[in-house]
Amino acid sequence: MNAANRSEILNEYELKRIEYDLKQPIERTQEQQKEILQKQETDLLLLSSVIEGRNDIELIKRIISSGIVESFLLIFTKRDLNSITRTYLSPLFDLTNNSSDEVKLLIAEKKPYPGLIRLLEHTNNNIAGDAIVSIFNIQLSGTNTTKESDPHPHYESIQESDGIKKIFALFQKNKSKYSRDRSAISLGYLFRAREITDPIMRQEIINHIKSLLNDDDDDGDDDDSDAWVKETAKNALKYLAQNDTNRSEILNEQELKKIEQDLKQPIEGTQEQQKNITQRQETDLLLLSLILEGQNDNELRKRIISSGIVENLLFIFTNKDQNPITLTYSNTFYDLTNPSSDEVCLLLAEQKPFPGLIRLIVLNNINVVTDAINSIVNILNYGTTSTPESDPHPHFEAIQECDGIKKIFALFHRDDASKDNKDTAMICLGYLFHAQEITDEVMRHEIISHLKTLINDPDSWTQNNVKDALKDLALNAVNKAEIEADGFTIPDQEEDGEDEQ
Repeated sequence: MNAANRSEILNEYELKRIEYDLKQPIERTQEQQKEILQKQETDLLLLSSVIEGRNDIELIKRIISSGIVESFLLIFTKRDLNSITRTYLSPLFDLTNNSSDEVKLLIAEKKPYPGLIRLLEHTNNNIAGDAIVSIFNIQLSGTNTTKESDPHPHYESIQESDGIKKIFALFQKNKSKYSRDRSAISLGYLFRAREITDPIMRQEIINHIKSLLNDDDDDGDDDDSDAWVKETAKNALKYLAQNDTNRSEILNEQELKKIEQDLKQPIEGTQEQQKNITQRQETDLLLLSLILEGQNDNELRKRIISSGIVENLLFIFTNKDQNPITLTYSNTFYDLTNPSSDEVCLLLAEQKPFPGLIRLIVLNNINVVTDAINSIVNILNYGTTSTPESDPHPHFEAIQECDGIKKIFALFHRDDASKDNKDTAMICLGYLFHAQEITDEVMRHEIISHLKTLINDPDSWTQNNVKDALKDLALNAVNKAEIEADGFTIPDQEEDGEDEQ
């Protein structure tokens, strides 16, 4: 059915007629009531058949402006719940499903939440399920059009209809996994950067959303639905974690202990058992990364380090067959180093991370290599700032013991290495040879020449760290002569440069 045909089927006259039919009161004789209900359901079936699965923005806008949506919502708010069939909700469900934020915002302006929240108490599980999905879809327009760090803009309007409690009540009914999952995710989005003050709700919702990270069975046969649930669960946890209390619940001591034990488990047994162990570890690490990424929470990082998780992760880097070390493993370690304080990086250095990280930078997976070299430079950076000018870098020997100097230098020459990889590798070497001669002439010339080319790099992190690396190298007379051979001078540091890569 093309757009022209759809516009003809649902022309202005037809939309006006449907809007009129939906406004008709049903408090009449039994025969008249039956006739009105039948006419309304026929109209709604027509609407659904035309708009279901089709993203026809202009037609949808015409439907919204016709008054039909207000008529739905009045029925949802006023009519006896038992008399509302799924047919009444289907068109609104279709209007909110897979439509643009612009469309959802237009629907949000119609104040849809009181009517939809009332439908959550419907005895028909399918209607309650359609209602929570419609609520969530409209919520998304608020999520997507405001800053991620801001509380959700629809929180108050949902709360006014006692929506938080009613969504939680639907979650607790436990009749339908479909509704239960979507209720939990809806609340996760609603409490973006906001504490769930009810401790029971906070614990139950967070635990359920965490369980969805490893959820491979959404009625057993819908891979797209599985992927959607997992992705929205990840987002919900990130939103919740912007509040300190929620974040502490997500990664409480019990959770950290479980992750530590899972990482300690050797990958042994049948192929199926090995797969399950690896999957459990990856889910644990995904959770850690979700919560750590971008969060300037040094206390949480210190708790993770003291829990034994870092020790077990480094054991995996050092001893595990290299092929199964995926981005999830390396990314978690990187998130521990960025953003973090001097104290956190020093605590990480005490865990002797370099044998494991150096092993990662020779892997074929360049994304894992990127995490490893970025983690190394973040730890080295803080070692540099704590080192007296005349002393060698405190981590030089530890990296040299695992042949790290040569392997970092080799990364610079890899064909698949990105510009950032190569630049970061050279910055690492510049830091490592703090006040210490690079005795290999070829290496010295390449490192210093490359760093000098980056002195005006458009990336502020690169530019500032290159200046620091050159200053560290210049504390040795031989290195300094190489740096200044062509009259080059090291410019002053920019203010407020970023420390972490």
